[in-house]
Amino acid sequence: MDAQTLFRSARLSGRAPHPGAADLYASLFGPVRGPVRLEADMQDWTLHAVAPWVLTHAGHEVGVAGFRIGFGDEGLDLSFHFLPELAGQGLASEFVQAALDHAVDVLREDHFFALVAADNAASIRILEKAGFVRNGTVKGEILMRLKMRPRARDRAGQDG
Repeated sequence: MDAQTLFRSARLSGRAPHPGAADLYASLFGPVRGPVRLEADMQDWTLHAVAPWVLTHAGHEVGVAGFRIGFGDEGLDLSFHFLPELAGQGLASEFVQAALDHAVDVLREDHFFALVAADNAASIRILEKAGFVRNGTVKGEILMRLKMRPRARDRAGQDG
């Protein structure tokens, strides 16, 4: 990975949120919410080194996805947003699994949650495939949670 690449999967690479991603944020979140969301992500990255990454595929910025610290909740908040023209290519599924692996290996976190619009069946399926389960609703969105099991190599050094 180059110095700016903080995350990588088979087809995606991610870097910290940056001002040059303003057009991507506007495309994903709208002209009003996009700049606000970008500013919040850059601030979170500066303060905590945890915020959604700007994702690149085939040399183009294609999404904003990653984690936020779940203040007041248990674990990291996972979110993923891709440009609509990429739907059906499996990038979101690939991202979710690779991001969870990254969080366990690098961030040492094993509790996760996600809030999903009730009508977003594709994202619900992706999260369920990754092991998330429904755990109620928050402000009209479905709350999904995942507790990762320790990996064999992580347990090997523990006393039993």
